[in-house]
Amino acid sequence: YSVWRENGLALPELRVPLLMGIWGSAFCATLSHYYKEVRPLVRSLAGFSGIDQLIAEKDDDLTKVHPFEPASIPNFAANMESLLPQSCPQSVHNVTTLQLMDAGMSNNLPIYPLLRPGRDIDVLVAFDASADVRKDNWIKVTDGYVKQRGIKGWPIGAGWPSEELSEEQTLKELEQAQVTTEREAVDRIERAQRAEASGAVMAGDKVPAKPTELGYCTVWVGTTEERENDTEPPLSKRVEEDWELMRPDAGIAVIYFPFLKNDKVPGVDPQTSDFMSTWNFVYTNDEIDKVVSLARANFEEGKEQTKRTIRAVWERKKKQRLEREAEAKEIRRQTRMRKANKVQQYGDHGDQFS
Repeated sequence: YSVWRENGLALPELRVPLLMGIWGSAFCATLSHYYKEVRPLVRSLAGFSGIDQLIAEKDDDLTKVHPFEPASIPNFAANMESLLPQSCPQSVHNVTTLQLMDAGMSNNLPIYPLLRPGRDIDVLVAFDASADVRKDNWIKVTDGYVKQRGIKGWPIGAGWPSEELSEEQTLKELEQAQVTTEREAVDRIERAQRAEASGAVMAGDKVPAKPTELGYCTVWVGTTEERENDTEPPLSKRVEEDWELMRPDAGIAVIYFPFLKNDKVPGVDPQTSDFMSTWNFVYTNDEIDKVVSLARANFEEGKEQTKRTIRAVWERKKKQRLEREAEAKEIRRQTRMRKANKVQQYGDHGDQFS
């Protein structure tokens, strides 16, 4: 829709350069975002720690300063109260212009629209080409949106694992590990003995440490299981076996491809290559070929895992569909049997015209 003027003409379409400025994060970033971009480059300078601490204390103020004003465009939603849902802010109907900025400032991965009610997605493939895929950890940011909207099926805890446990987590684990009674100590010894006897624990085996890095392709799967209380759901683990995707209560499967350097494409590193910086807006043909080659090489690393994931989800959906069809068929059969039994019991007497 467009707003027609009294002279019968509509507003012209927006020019592509303006649109590029809207969806380019460099133009709508705050001073805080600018500093986070250049911070890795100046970290080695003398006296950096003191300056870094000073800037960190002012981060709340820096997040409110935009060096560039968001782009202003004519309000395309004006006079459309009857056509827009009630959830639409009333302020939209009362302004002549709208200021738009890149949604990547909230989450650089366009996941939120895919989680809206009615989409009912089964598999989400995310290619993360953020400036710093690990520190930004946009997959992890989605947890807050999911909890706020009450979305079921998302793999809570998906994303880059933390390098260090927080103080609260450490205290919690210490409390859980502490033996409070003699009976509890005996129970734990008995459980350990049973596990060792069954071969679950072998002498000399080391407990694997929690991984802190992700590979070229990582898969998580959520759960649709209803919880009886308001406690936090357990964190989702990485999918290592296909059967994990075929559980009846399996939720959304997330296939994550971070944009990492690859030895198969030498000389290209998203973290260090200057032409791959957020602030570069002009690419040569050779640089474009390098970016595409790196993306293709990274996808090849996880192509088979992606195929297996989609296949497993399809098998689960197929099994559920066949079960529903069999159940519906059985209900129809039982209905016919009840009708036949009634006819056999009471007979078909017809009426006076038979």
